[in-house]
Amino acid sequence: MEEPSPRRSVVSEFATLDGAMEDLGGAEKSEHGGWIWPYWIEGIGKFKFDELFATDALLPGQGT
Repeated sequence: MEEPSPRRSVVSEFATLDGAMEDLGGAEKSEHGGWIWPYWIEGIGKFKFDELFATDALLPGQGT
């Protein structure tokens, strides 16, 4: 009988180098909301899409 592969947890976040994680898309109209759009490139979207669909399970956040 084969050993089951070990489970692992992966955390995926959008954050700036100075620690901003607030409302990256700007939907909440917070002070620093929407910060990601000036830096968005097509590769980010592909990376996040591939990352999402490579998982076996998701644990979304409270506002997801």
